Amino acid sequence: CLATLVIMLVGDTYTLINYVSFINYLCYGVTIIGLLVLRWKKPKIFRPIKVNLLVPITYLAFWAFLLIFSLYSEPVVCGVGLIIILTGVPVFFLGVYWRNKPKCVNRLTESVTCWGQKLCFVVYPQGGVAEED
Repeated sequence: CLATLVIMLVGDTYTLINYVSFINYLCYGVTIIGLLVLRWKKPKIFRPIKVNLLVPITYLAFWAFLLIFSLYSEPVVCGVGLIIILTGVPVFFLGVYWRNKPKCVNRLTESVTCWGQKLCFVVYPQGGVAEED
């Protein structure tokens, strides 16, 4: 989010849309790859919707073409998009991967999460009671 705010202040909206669209298409492809890996590694788990494997494989073929074309035609935009994605890696390590955090770090992440949930009306904070309308 901070990287997006900086880009919005520095660049124009068209460039930001290009960064985000590259990130979205990259994530869609990785999701489809995850679907195929789960179908291969865990074929017996319950799936409420089953899709013929030809559909995701065809999607991945078009996805790869578009992604390679994007990397070839606009490498700077794609590079900045990858940098935006990589800004989440430290957040992952601080918030998820690091198990034995000091209590002050836990309190800070909980308060930031609670503030963000209240700001965006997303989810009621943990430990909080749902308010009546």
